Amino acid sequence: MPYQLIELNTPATENLLCPHCQHAVIDWAEEQYIQPCEHTLFVAMDLGFEYASDVFEQTMPRSVDEIHAHDDQLDMWQELTSSRYPQYLIYKTDLGVQGLSRYVGFTAA
Repeated sequence: MPYQLIELNTPATENLLCPHCQHAVIDWAEEQYIQPCEHTLFVAMDLGFEYASDVFEQTMPRSVDEIHAHDDQLDMWQELTSSRYPQYLIYKTDLGVQGLSRYVGFTAA
């Protein structure tokens, strides 16, 4: 398994910091609340991608455009964990909508 899942029990409105540089990758004070740092591989939710780095997308079996074109068949967890990226962290948080989650991927080192 090239990824490590870290489940966070934080409110959906809480900022999410990069575990490496402490940059607020999800920053609710900003109009553009997704603020990727150099360690951010993706920001996604069960409904689709909000951000995907080129490096991470190249390791996925399907492109983000292909995934979104067939979102009626979307299994975001399957898409994220089928990547060939060598080592990464997946932070899973509550999306604030019942039963949905947000996933933020970071490099492992």
